[in-house]
Amino acid sequence: MSVEDFDVVVAGGGPGGSTVATLVAMQGHRVLLLEKEVFPRYQIGESLLPATVHGVCRMLGVADELAGAGFPIKRGGTFRWGPRPEPWTFHFGISAKMAGSTSHAYQVERARFDEILLNNAKSKGVVVREGCSVHDVVEDGERVTGAKYTDPDGNEREVSARFVIDASGNKSRLYSKVGGSRNYSEFFRSLALFGYFEGGKRLPEPVSGNILSVAFDNGWFWYIPLSDTLTSVGAVVRREDADKIQGDREKALNALIAECPLISEYLSNATRVTTGKYGELRVRKDYSYQQETYWRPGMVLVGDAACFVDPVFSSGVHLATYSALLAARSINSVLAGDLDEKTALNEFEARYRREYGVFYEF
Repeated sequence: MSVEDFDVVVAGGGPGGSTVATLVAMQGHRVLLLEKEVFPRYQIGESLLPATVHGVCRMLGVADELAGAGFPIKRGGTFRWGPRPEPWTFHFGISAKMAGSTSHAYQVERARFDEILLNNAKSKGVVVREGCSVHDVVEDGERVTGAKYTDPDGNEREVSARFVIDASGNKSRLYSKVGGSRNYSEFFRSLALFGYFEGGKRLPEPVSGNILSVAFDNGWFWYIPLSDTLTSVGAVVRREDADKIQGDREKALNALIAECPLISEYLSNATRVTTGKYGELRVRKDYSYQQETYWRPGMVLVGDAACFVDPVFSSGVHLATYSALLAARSINSVLAGDLDEKTALNEFEARYRREYGVFYEF
């Protein structure tokens, strides 16, 4: 079996994988990205933050494309939470650092958003292969020196690289290869039941594109506008209330909606989507965790492969792209000979853990 050679191999073509691959390739390095799905594909995690839109995406060169994509503009978050009976809004623009042209983000259909980032990676020189599932790493002593994957025809392949980056998400098959264990939080352990609706009510302007988060006795709802008519709606319940989403998912979601007057009002004239990529009612475990270590010689974890926080604060894509930025910075420094690997990747891990901690404590 012939073995190809690259500077960096990335497992996973989501926002984290596309970002790190692009930023490394932009420095002239040879990068291979392997994605098990064929894009566009469905993904949850639709609410972005300004740092992603105006920071990372501008560095990637896709900010203008996103601005012209027609995604709903998110100016903050609106909450029916705590003692106030009426919804209240947090505006991004309240901070002087974010006022003006950077005081918004977008609500995105992830199939479209992720494809924009993946196509951009291709345009920046990344070799992208879809339908390729990475299932193991190649090791030489303490160092990871490559990856093993199955191609679309079922053939086993091997590729060598200076660095292997695991950006394959919370269902990663590789994360344990860095060593240590995945430590789960006892506080953030929830289950989410979610689907999509046409014709739901919108918040009043100028915050019609905001995420609406509504607490009720047994949990909370997210309500995310993805277009003028399409809305992502999910109920998050505590682990001990898992029985509320067992069995018939349609009945379970309707019962939870009935427990939450504001969401009931917003969906009173809406119809649940029952066909196509948005037609399925899905259940996901939202268990917060972090890996004991984020790297070993020759291998780095980014995004959900390394850590995950409860989704209420729209942290998923932000942490994925921010960690990818940090990883690319460290790896580029090592490949250029400017820093030794231990120094560069210890800094990557320290900065990523600090950012994760900000969202976890918040």
